[in-house]
Amino acid sequence: MEPKLKIENLHVVYDTKEGEVRAVDGLSLELNEKEVIGIAGETGSGKTTLALSILRILPTNGRIVGGKIYFDGEDLLSLPEEELLKIRQAKISLIIQQSGKALHPMFESGWQVAEAIYWHEDATPEELSRRVSKIFDNVWLGKENVFKFPEEMSMGMRQRALIALAISTNPELIIADEPFKGLDVIIQRQIIEILKGIKLKYKPTMLLMSHNINALGEIAHKLAIMYAGQIFEVAEKDEIFQNPKHPYTKGLIGAIPSLKRLKRRLISMPGNLPSMINPPKGCRFWPRCPYAKEICKREAPKAIKIGNSLVRCHFAEEVADISPWDFWG
Repeated sequence: MEPKLKIENLHVVYDTKEGEVRAVDGLSLELNEKEVIGIAGETGSGKTTLALSILRILPTNGRIVGGKIYFDGEDLLSLPEEELLKIRQAKISLIIQQSGKALHPMFESGWQVAEAIYWHEDATPEELSRRVSKIFDNVWLGKENVFKFPEEMSMGMRQRALIALAISTNPELIIADEPFKGLDVIIQRQIIEILKGIKLKYKPTMLLMSHNINALGEIAHKLAIMYAGQIFEVAEKDEIFQNPKHPYTKGLIGAIPSLKRLKRRLISMPGNLPSMINPPKGCRFWPRCPYAKEICKREAPKAIKIGNSLVRCHFAEEVADISPWDFWG
């Protein structure tokens, strides 16, 4: 079966005063229809750039310089702008990061959702009103908030309004960029439950991006681990949590507190993400990896299959079964 979304060897750069930033650097990923994949990675790993690239809405200094992005077998990067306008929101929607600019401050939240429907479908005012009220109920906002302006809503309510906007046209693919960012733990739990409900009710293909790997694991079928513009590991979520294979994935899992193992120490990986103006040669992760060898510094590893996991590491087979705590010593 052909993937719903297929990304092949994607390269995206930003032009800055300091130089060319290689934000996404040879990324490949596939999503099947109705599959939910969560992309986990530190802030700055390229998740937002990936989301914006799929819809071709990068900032003016951003450029896609290589690769393909297929949606239903059609390369989005080769389509003229007028064809993309028919796909954005109608077939592919984006839940952007929460910010004061995410919703227009001069229009009621329900009006903004109604406008998205009206732009892509023929609907009477009565139909629009009925649909918007139902959508608001589905995201736990309630009809009473349809006529509220964004400034009258809490951050959590605005996030739910953004989700309402994303699902308003029943898109086939929903991309969510850091939907939990800036929210307290109670509101994060609500957003998780709302997204789980959308997954069950609407059955869209979903690509969720966050540094919160625990939250992603509650919603996604699979997890993809992203670092410095590349995907390092892809596997079923249970496999990622129970048997992470890439050194970076082991570090992420080992840094998660566990109520079941309160005495278990937390792993703290040394170093930071590399500069993507002048990234390390070879494997992007070798400066932080305790297992790095000379080949890691010279050659970029290719993705290999280990069981049901796809791992990008020269020594993936050697370290696959080492626990995160033994690996990071």
